[in-house]
Amino acid sequence: REENKLFVTRYLPDIVQLQRRVRDKFLHRLDRREVSETNIKSFLNKIKKESKKDSEELSRLVDSFSKAWSIIGEDVRKNGRLTTDTALELQEITPATPLAYLLSSTTGEGALITSLIDYLVAIHNSFVQAYRGRVSWSRSDKIPLRELDTSHMIEYEEHMQSLLLSHAHYSLAFGQGSHVTYDFEGVEQQFIEQFIQNKPLILAEHLKFEYA
Repeated sequence: REENKLFVTRYLPDIVQLQRRVRDKFLHRLDRREVSETNIKSFLNKIKKESKKDSEELSRLVDSFSKAWSIIGEDVRKNGRLTTDTALELQEITPATPLAYLLSSTTGEGALITSLIDYLVAIHNSFVQAYRGRVSWSRSDKIPLRELDTSHMIEYEEHMQSLLLSHAHYSLAFGQGSHVTYDFEGVEQQFIEQFIQNKPLILAEHLKFEYA
């Protein structure tokens, strides 16, 4: 279960980038009514008329946001910072979802993405802090949310099979065939050194949106 949560943190840089791109498309001047009445599909169609490349990139970022919410939304509703806001009751992010759900706020539609980001930051930081608590870590590496990119995240999925195989021990017993055992302590140590050791803590300073 904890591994599933860690997996979802891979989408965090895309979600932060999505917010930045939407803000920039509005030239930092957002109309509260417009973002509530405009859905994601119509926004992307408008961007596509200006730049197909930008539209495709925004679609990819929206897809990351949608996947993260579909995987962990239930946990955020139960354990997130803004659990009482009705915006969190949204079951999935679709093309018909209002654009306001992409812009952080503490109330209304934007409370969903705020809670999701906070929750993903907390998951990432909990793994990093668990490692630092074991090794007398003296440095204080922290990065603001606005500067986050994939290099700061704990990404390991593509390497887990080779990691396990590197710590596998094979034996043969007469009449019983081969037997495989794993050095799980070695797996854990290499996992920490390779994927967690140099990762920073994330400061959850949300991107601010000013409405005209």
